[in-house]
Amino acid sequence: MRAWIKAFTPLSLNIPAKQWLRAAAGAFLGVLLCVFCTHYLFGTDIAFSLVPPLGASAVLLFITSATPLAHPWSMLAGNLISASIGVIAALYINDPVVRSAIVVCSAITCMLSLRCLHPPSCAIALAVTLDPTLHALGFAVLIPVASQSLILLCLAMIFNNLTGTPYPRPIAPPQESVRDTADPVPSARTSFNEEDLDKALEEFGTYVDVRREDLEELLRLTESHTFKRRTNNITAGAIMSRDLRTGQPDMLIEEAWTLLKTYRLNALPVVDQYQRLVGIITLVDLLHYFELEAPSSRFHRLRYLRNRRLKDIMTKNVITVSFNTPLTELITLLSDKGLHNMPVVDEKQQLAGIVTQSDLIAALYRSWLIRF
Repeated sequence: MRAWIKAFTPLSLNIPAKQWLRAAAGAFLGVLLCVFCTHYLFGTDIAFSLVPPLGASAVLLFITSATPLAHPWSMLAGNLISASIGVIAALYINDPVVRSAIVVCSAITCMLSLRCLHPPSCAIALAVTLDPTLHALGFAVLIPVASQSLILLCLAMIFNNLTGTPYPRPIAPPQESVRDTADPVPSARTSFNEEDLDKALEEFGTYVDVRREDLEELLRLTESHTFKRRTNNITAGAIMSRDLRTGQPDMLIEEAWTLLKTYRLNALPVVDQYQRLVGIITLVDLLHYFELEAPSSRFHRLRYLRNRRLKDIMTKNVITVSFNTPLTELITLLSDKGLHNMPVVDEKQQLAGIVTQSDLIAALYRSWLIRF
């Protein structure tokens, strides 16, 4: 009984306070413009008859614009389909009580089948089927309904996007593998997939007022924050290698190759005279500067192009992290982004260390041991 009573307590809306005024201002402008235009084009009676569902649509479009209920297709198609159902019911069903129940039932069924569920559309169906002024127009009532819907929809698109709320919310493209393969990025291979999400929604058993794509992103963010909380004491500064081999911009590539081969490195940070990071060289970079010697036998030998220096071939726009970069960000950079080494710099952009994939594996193993 206590749990049942607690279910009636107010729920958290998760809407920042600064969004309240923004949404209220958008709804004010939307309703004002729609009523004015409908009044000017179709008359006072029609304008005022369509105001109630308009207010409900404004709530969805300006406050919960990311939900499927507020999608442009849901609003426009839902309103027109429901208005048509209202007209048909007014023509063939005499009893207004039965007519009201039938139009709502039919509107919900049609909107669900066409994936355009928009709750205010049911109010439009009732207004059209019960208001003599509206159903007397027949199917011509679709003109003011469509006009009002388009005006509010266009204003919502302009206002929401200008005030920092994308509408309609774009679907983020799937993260592609940097190696141009069909495999998902490494972090996605151990996380939930689309099939898992579909099974969870099916098991949940009721409508969830959130786009499937947004729900997936929300769950992944939750996973990330959970992992960050459990590993909040593990940062780049804690796991980085500090005793580094570095090169200088004027170093010959033969010397860089010797360093990489001698110390079994796959990357060489390049620093200036003040130890500031100015670039990085990898084994792949060096391989571009091999050439074949003229074959004197059936065996070919490789040699470097002469007089090439690191400043000519190094990658200058180096992705770096700071001492306080958390483990979660390092995982993304060193797995999903296809990077093998992550230089760590201080506030003066001086090279302080480097995090390799081996450092990352060791840190994850240590985190697993501490947890269990």
